Amino acid sequence: MKFDEKGRSMIEMLGVLAIIGVLSTAGIAGYSKAMGSYRGKKLADQVQLVTSNYIYYRENSNSREDMYKQDVINKILLPPEMVDKYGNCIHALHGRCQISRNSDGSDEFVIRFGDLDKDTCVYLLTLPYEGYTKRVSVNKIGPNTALSSGTGHRFTGQVSATDAAKYCEDEQNAIRWVY
Repeated sequence: MKFDEKGRSMIEMLGVLAIIGVLSTAGIAGYSKAMGSYRGKKLADQVQLVTSNYIYYRENSNSREDMYKQDVINKILLPPEMVDKYGNCIHALHGRCQISRNSDGSDEFVIRFGDLDKDTCVYLLTLPYEGYTKRVSVNKIGPNTALSSGTGHRFTGQVSATDAAKYCEDEQNAIRWVY
């Protein structure tokens, strides 16, 4: 008996599909990790840019009261990509942010970024905040609650990755930088 073989067997095809599936899964995982890292860096850049704009405005303006007005914040302190069509502050992960005077009435400037997942929260907390930053805090917020709600954990120096991992929840974290 002689068989004419043409093409591949079903087992060979299933083997090839299995290998493609494993390689695709590894590629998607790597891409997701790279995008998460990019977003964390983009958020850190946004915090740094707003801080730099605040410092520049404070040192070169005659009126410190003006820098807490919403139109000054939206037009001068925030880059255009952080202001939506309604005038709200939105950060790189499409979460809420708020730039304002400290709610205790002091002359402190506050930047709040909310709606952060655990990995992003840990990344942002462990960055070195030097210079003008007085303190950093993190707390869990609800999806419809104000970014200024909650007591959270306060830090005055560098936060270790271990501590940050303990204080950041799985989702809905808010970080507050006070200048």
